[in-house]
Amino acid sequence: MNTFGKNVRISLFGESHGPCLGITIDGLPAGYTLNIEKIYEGLARRKGLPEISTPRREKDEFQIVSGYFENHTTGAPLSILISNQDFDSSPYEYGVIRPGHADYPLYKKFHGNHDYLGGGHSSGRLTAPLIILGCICEELLNQKGIFIASRIKSIRNIQDKPLDYNQIDLDLLLSLKKMAFPAIDQRAQNLMMSTIKKVSSLGDSVGGTIQTFVFGCPVGLGEPFFNSVESYLSHLMFSIPGVKALEFGDGFSGTESLGSKQNDQIESHLGVVKFLSNHAGGINGGITNGNTIVFTVGVKPPSSIKKPQTTINVITDTNITKQITGKHDPCIVHRVLPVVEALTAFAIFDLWLENQYG
Repeated sequence: MNTFGKNVRISLFGESHGPCLGITIDGLPAGYTLNIEKIYEGLARRKGLPEISTPRREKDEFQIVSGYFENHTTGAPLSILISNQDFDSSPYEYGVIRPGHADYPLYKKFHGNHDYLGGGHSSGRLTAPLIILGCICEELLNQKGIFIASRIKSIRNIQDKPLDYNQIDLDLLLSLKKMAFPAIDQRAQNLMMSTIKKVSSLGDSVGGTIQTFVFGCPVGLGEPFFNSVESYLSHLMFSIPGVKALEFGDGFSGTESLGSKQNDQIESHLGVVKFLSNHAGGINGGITNGNTIVFTVGVKPPSSIKKPQTTINVITDTNITKQITGKHDPCIVHRVLPVVEALTAFAIFDLWLENQYG
């Protein structure tokens, strides 16, 4: 299924090398005016830095085809199209499986009927419409005092500056949105970028982690079991191509700690509740506790590399050596980051609506 959501439902469509791709958003409030400038800024962030990103440079011009009248949403489904213009289908061969990509399971699942050019519907290109969704949801959340920001936490084994999750500078993190490669520590940022360039020169690729923060979330979003904040966010994060890991708060490092250290102790001053730490990442029992939500996603190295790899041709049933050519990224972490923010905004907005009206 390519449809998701409860109070706001989205449908994603299109392919990497098709004429266009797009999204339909159903359930947005009527009377909302789209911030076109902010949407184009979001789409520009997803393109990444030219020197460490794919040579494919789409303009990402979009067209609103329904649900928008006289500069505001109507309450009907909002449908938006983005054109594809800068793609090269010549390197792709039907039946040749690219290691690390979804080619083989797609071929088997759809009996060879899938669009295999550039990954088809499974391509990261499909995240462009999600940026538009996120820009809309994030602006609506900002009006309610909820803000989302992210940083590149690591590239390979290079780590950004450690942060105390209970003493996070909102202004600092929001300022990262203006950066094409948003890491806090300048030295770490330089090392990360030089690592990407070096790996790329060797015909290889590299991954990393993205850490996201949600500020101002009220207490009570989410449900105890099957619609917990963690499960909702997890569903969406793992829908992003390339995301292979996820942890909330201290995550896996917390498993090496003790309960006496891991519990977030609490104080109250004149009726105002204050947590003394934030190891849980702002969520207890699947429900927001009023603290800052903190989670980290792991992004794998891109699968399209220039090194020769052993693979198969499913049409001829032969083992072959494949060296991938075309327009590809040596690292997608900085490009995935705004997509993580976009789907986080959608998740929190949908959960907020459920808490208000569900």
